[in-house]
Amino acid sequence: MSERRSYEVDDPSSGQRWVFRFGAGDTLEADLHVSKGGFVREHVHPSQEESFTGVSGTFVLSVGGRERRVGPGETLVIPPRTKHGFRDAPEDAHVRVTVRPALELESYFRAFLGLSRDGRLRMPAEGMPHPLLQAAVLLDRYSGEIAAPGIPIPLQRPVWWLLGKLGRVRGYRSSLPEYGSF
Repeated sequence: MSERRSYEVDDPSSGQRWVFRFGAGDTLEADLHVSKGGFVREHVHPSQEESFTGVSGTFVLSVGGRERRVGPGETLVIPPRTKHGFRDAPEDAHVRVTVRPALELESYFRAFLGLSRDGRLRMPAEGMPHPLLQAAVLLDRYSGEIAAPGIPIPLQRPVWWLLGKLGRVRGYRSSLPEYGSF
């Protein structure tokens, strides 16, 4: 097993700060600090289970179209392929996030949040990401970890592949060592 260091990424534009911790085996563990007003667009993890355990504040998210609340000491488990996200966080909150299997989700978070923090990718709560081709490169590269909700995953993959190919021709990358994403 290779040694991993703790890593932190802060994205003020979406009101998120992630602190990745050591995971056991094929598990990703992180602390997610959400600022009041923060958001994450709705998405699905094709083959990963994600759980949120409240540490402080109340974390409010939409799961399968229903509002769910996680307070200190409470845990919410999101099965694979379940649409979830949050917007306009009502207060600051801190949750521990566990993802099984880890796959390459940490690398995706590092790339996506780093690009967003640095203004190189804008993923608004609604509407199209900008630049779309940079988002496509990431969604193609990390198709096993993340997908858009509401569109069958087998239909998304060729679209992200094609747009990702065009994005790579235009110079967009998914390997971003400056963010620890290879």
